[in-house]
Amino acid sequence: MNESGVARSVSVSDGRMAIEGLSTRYVQDAARRFRLSASGLRFVGGFESRDGRLEESRRFLAEATVVDGGLRRAGREGEAGTIALTLRPLSQAGEQPRLLLMLGCRDEGGASQPFAEAFLAPAVFAALEADMLAGLAQDISLSATTSLWMREEDRGRTHGEPLDWYLGLDADGRSTQPAHGFIETIEWRPRELPVAIETAPTPDPVAAPVHETEDDWPETAAEQLGKINGSFRLLLLMLAFLLIIVAMK
Repeated sequence: MNESGVARSVSVSDGRMAIEGLSTRYVQDAARRFRLSASGLRFVGGFESRDGRLEESRRFLAEATVVDGGLRRAGREGEAGTIALTLRPLSQAGEQPRLLLMLGCRDEGGASQPFAEAFLAPAVFAALEADMLAGLAQDISLSATTSLWMREEDRGRTHGEPLDWYLGLDADGRSTQPAHGFIETIEWRPRELPVAIETAPTPDPVAAPVHETEDDWPETAAEQLGKINGSFRLLLLMLAFLLIIVAMK
């Protein structure tokens, strides 16, 4: 793919996006789910001034990756290793609030930084915040239907196979076009701790081996009862001899 910044015309016809100079065609598929997985979730609070108004700015930040695939820019090489994920609460939610997702790419310092912003219903954001404070939300995953593109030859890939997703281009072919979508599922969980493997204690080669004998074995209840009965019979026998001796005198 051409990595140069030369302007190239971009056309969309019959649901296919074509870029001048490239044989690859890009298509969209609403049945496909774009999936992100993120870790290291952290909360950021604060305020910002906007249009003369002071507004609260609460959000979660995390580093995300595409599950079973990657995020690219159409017509350009290079895959996004990590995506800067931001989760914000929607300022207003109707009776049937939707969870929204926006994807794009920022050019910062000569490098392209892909980003994803999720806009959550206030109830969902509050639940996430509560679970995070309780230590129950360090890793997060979501799936969404989006306006991202895929190569036409990849459209027949079965679910579960690696699939690259592409951000579209503006008509002049210079700027990356953001993609939008609806989040279908969002889940979070505490980070899994490594399982400790118990090992058997190493025997001390210096310690002398201990050999058990019959004298070391604990007595059973039957054995103890037998000893008591024997002692009682001996006492009765001695008492009988004493009575005989007294009677003979």
